[in-house]
Amino acid sequence: MNAAIPALASPRAPASAPGLAAADGGAPWAFGLAAALLVALQFGPFLGLLGYLATQDARWALVGLARDLLAAWLLLAALPFVWRRGRRLPASARWAVVMALAYALLGLLSEASGSALALNLRRLLLVPLLYAAMLMLPWNGVQITRLLRLLLASSVAVAVFGVLERLGPEALWTDWLQVVEFAAANPLDPFGALPFHESGRFFSWDLEAWAGGPVRRAVSTYLEPTTLAAAMAAALLLVLARQAWRPNAAASSAQVPMLLFIACGVLTLSKSFWLFLPLLAAWRFWGWPSPRQVASLTLAAIVLALLADAVGRLEGPLAHIAGLASAVHHLADGHWLGEGIGAAGNYAGAEVDIGAESGLGNVLGQVGIVGLLTLLWARSVAVDVLQRAAALRDPGGRWLAAWLLFWMPAFLFSASSLGVGGNALGFMMLALYLHPAFPRPLQRA
Repeated sequence: MNAAIPALASPRAPASAPGLAAADGGAPWAFGLAAALLVALQFGPFLGLLGYLATQDARWALVGLARDLLAAWLLLAALPFVWRRGRRLPASARWAVVMALAYALLGLLSEASGSALALNLRRLLLVPLLYAAMLMLPWNGVQITRLLRLLLASSVAVAVFGVLERLGPEALWTDWLQVVEFAAANPLDPFGALPFHESGRFFSWDLEAWAGGPVRRAVSTYLEPTTLAAAMAAALLLVLARQAWRPNAAASSAQVPMLLFIACGVLTLSKSFWLFLPLLAAWRFWGWPSPRQVASLTLAAIVLALLADAVGRLEGPLAHIAGLASAVHHLADGHWLGEGIGAAGNYAGAEVDIGAESGLGNVLGQVGIVGLLTLLWARSVAVDVLQRAAALRDPGGRWLAAWLLFWMPAFLFSASSLGVGGNALGFMMLALYLHPAFPRPLQRA
């Protein structure tokens, strides 16, 4: 798998970019934490399932907490480097911190139950803060290269298993691996007790209206399809960037992983992934839509949601549009600061039909216009990555920037964009690219 990441220039001579200073020599403990987190993001749920099978101990169902603890540990490890002299963080990292502080303050004012508040704060804050932490930590070029190799190699394993399990019988999950009992053993999972055929994790409920019945989804080691799709999108872009970094390498070296990532992503039945593929092609062939056109994408989505809501035919996959429409209507009714964190959206402690399946809808329903900070952060990430790519004259960076062409449509129409899993992988990948220690690709022929 070492060949999956391009040969890079010496990490002793990191590429410079506007606003970035040279990084320190790296810290082994930070690398160990980040590598452990990558493994936990990719394989944690499945390892927890295997542990549950071996012991029948319900505590294995809480394996997601280990992933969150690793992320929190990495955040704490980054704090001493926030005010390091001679180091100026990219604008997107500063926006992430501002957004986190704003949401944390609103969390203090929320009257939602403790569990709903904690769960929704995690969904709102963990990935942006992890993105900022990856930029703060003192990586060196070797560590960055190894982390990207680990991301890509582990994604290949995840994709292979995802394709195989989807082609296999349902009994693999229901009888042999007892995934229903495993999910029900988690008291923190509000959807864990759903029967196998009624669970949106294993079957696409929003395709039933069109397909005439439940359609099974690939879940792989994630035991969940939507953040798995995010991981496949990130890995696909990393392969494409690698090809740009190594223009003289045989195209066949990228074809197998590309096909695996596309196949697994499509089999998740994630509409975000399906939409991402034509958007990616349009961006690379025609230059539109650009990852930085966050405002245009958002406005188009809102107009589409309001028109579809007015027509009243929001069934099947179009049900996701209803979440965004309901949040916009709620905002227009004068709820400028939302209902409070944990008091709206599909992870609210009560039945509050605001935001529903839309990530932006969830955010607007909870924090109102303050939720625009998330859009500002997303645009800032895209701008930073594209500026970095331009400064390095690196076509690979333009492929990486296209991660926002996956995440933004997902954020507009799917609450899965607020999950951790593959979303964390995508933003960690971008943070490593923006880090001052990212090795300059070898001069292209």
